[in-house]
Amino acid sequence: MKMVFCGSGDFAVPTLDALAGSGHEILSVFTQPDREAGRGRKIHFTPVKTRALEMNLPIFQPVKLRRNSEPPELLKELGAEVAVVVAYGHLIPKTMLDVPRHGFVNLHASLLPRWRGAAPVPHAILNGDERTGVTVFRLNEKFDEGDVLDREIIDILPADTSATVLEKLSSIGANLMLKVIGEIEAGWTHAVPQMEEEATLAPKFEKSAGLIDWAESCHKIDCLTRAFQPWPLAYTFLPGKDQATRICVLKVAPAAAPTKARAPGTVLHVDDKTGIVVQCGDGAVSLELVKPEGKRQMRSADYARGARLQAGIVLGNG
Repeated sequence: MKMVFCGSGDFAVPTLDALAGSGHEILSVFTQPDREAGRGRKIHFTPVKTRALEMNLPIFQPVKLRRNSEPPELLKELGAEVAVVVAYGHLIPKTMLDVPRHGFVNLHASLLPRWRGAAPVPHAILNGDERTGVTVFRLNEKFDEGDVLDREIIDILPADTSATVLEKLSSIGANLMLKVIGEIEAGWTHAVPQMEEEATLAPKFEKSAGLIDWAESCHKIDCLTRAFQPWPLAYTFLPGKDQATRICVLKVAPAAAPTKARAPGTVLHVDDKTGIVVQCGDGAVSLELVKPEGKRQMRSADYARGARLQAGIVLGNG
């Protein structure tokens, strides 16, 4: 089939690879504009643009799609039969939706209608969901509300982070999209409306969302540390004489708590085996891996030794 691919993030690259290697003709790749990033404000390409350049595919980077006549006119000129959307970052206006004969088909990293929005995997892990998956659906003018064409389910394992789940789903989603595009070409698709009463939303998180509330349960804190990897990372503050030190917490594990509970955030003990053990709302956790501000990740025991951290200190919000 003749198609246009719309994508920007890492999650979209495996689908682009799968479609490009399947015999379908990718007429153009739509991706987000280049951005300045880092201390040197260097120009950075999207991962999709980087891959498209390696494939020598035509690239189009509109700043906006709504009220912009250029994108729909380009679709008409190209003669695209279908458009594939994966982690693009722009809402597709109706002026574009109606151009390809088979419309726009989107790959989403959740089991729609659960977790509609920009951050479905972190929300799933943060919520304690035991499973998630990918959904391929037809785009309409509403937000992640189009009819479902197919989906695939996976378990969220106890050690999974958002990074590991997204890596799995990107590969599974690429194969699922390839399957659906083949069915569209053969005329075999069956679209199922989403059940609105089951819908939940997954908006983007602010960086501040990673602040750990030690009064929460051990399970909730574990979910937080896993949900916010690779971004924005769960964090807490170690009080200091002049100012508090921000410490990112990358991995926690259940730990023995004293019979008499201490204030949430209290460092119960520190040793080389369990590292830093902290009182939570319903027990205690060991901080297995931490990343102090401006430093590499390390075992909390190694950090505690260097920082001369002692029991009784209360971690908090700075």
